[in-house]
Amino acid sequence: MSLKKIIILHDTFLYKWWGERLIMMMGKVLGSDIASAFFSSWSFDLRKEWFSWKMITLSTEIFKKWIRHFKLKLTFTYKTKLLQKYDVVIFSGDCISAVRNCLPNTKKIFYCHTPPRYIYDLHEQYLAKVHLLVKPFFKFFCLVFKKMYERDIHKMDLVLTNSINTQTRIKKYLDIDAEILYPPVDRELFQFISQEDYYLSFARLAWAKRVDMIVSAFMQMPNKKLIVIYGENDPQRNEIFNISKWYKNITFITLPGNKGFTDYIGKCIATLYIPIDEDFWMSPVESMSAGKPVIGVYDGWLKESIIDGETWVLLPKKIRVSDIVKAVIEMTPDRAIMMRGACEKRAEDFWLQAFGKQLKWYM
Repeated sequence: MSLKKIIILHDTFLYKWWGERLIMMMGKVLGSDIASAFFSSWSFDLRKEWFSWKMITLSTEIFKKWIRHFKLKLTFTYKTKLLQKYDVVIFSGDCISAVRNCLPNTKKIFYCHTPPRYIYDLHEQYLAKVHLLVKPFFKFFCLVFKKMYERDIHKMDLVLTNSINTQTRIKKYLDIDAEILYPPVDRELFQFISQEDYYLSFARLAWAKRVDMIVSAFMQMPNKKLIVIYGENDPQRNEIFNISKWYKNITFITLPGNKGFTDYIGKCIATLYIPIDEDFWMSPVESMSAGKPVIGVYDGWLKESIIDGETWVLLPKKIRVSDIVKAVIEMTPDRAIMMRGACEKRAEDFWLQAFGKQLKWYM
């Protein structure tokens, strides 16, 4: 493996999301180069994360979602001849049109975070949000992108994915047997520090994460403190700010450069995470690594990662604000401390060392 020249091609380093963090850790483990359409100033500074190999930028920054989508298709289709210099190419995100530029003997591995949801399982939901006059164009481009995606993914030598939930989706829509490689957590960063008087949410402020429900629950519990860590570009930011602006027990914090992020996790009572049918997200694993139990929801990937009652409190899939209120009241500081050992033990399954060993085996 050490003699092979490896590159990871990731669509964009747009923000500080778990996909970018995963690729960063992959690069460290493999000692590989990383290429991307762009490395945004909103994302991780790889050089400050001790990444010392090549960083290759293929295009310029663009944030408008659908314009970016089209530009990425063109960039990865026509500006990735450089992949021919490598023995192994790992694809991540919306970049697999670049597979056609690989040499026949190149090993092609695709880490599939999920098949594009606007094309497959959430197509109708996306379509419902599109303006009536735009719907025919949206349907047409979905058909085109679907054909391209299916052609390109079947050129891969191996498809890896992040969970049983996503593995099932890949099998259902693409008839491909993907292998599971759980994303890692760095135990050196996420550790128990102490227990202070607050609960923590650090999911994006977006409708699918349902942070608005978490905030609404704490609006009913003025004696319980909630800290919400958010990103400046989170789509539901203003809406959530407005509904809770008069509540002194709810604090919103943004962290430039992610400074202090691990301290907030290491000092909370417990974390809350209730997304809709999540494929995989590092937040609950990072919480467990820090010895902090998670108030979560019985849906998507979360069903795989839990030991209900030991590391998590699981709420019903059709969650109500009253369910969150009840769970927070029951998750007392004493109960959270009692769950610490089980949380840290469960997080061992996701530690970086185990991830690196399995990843190298695939090379």
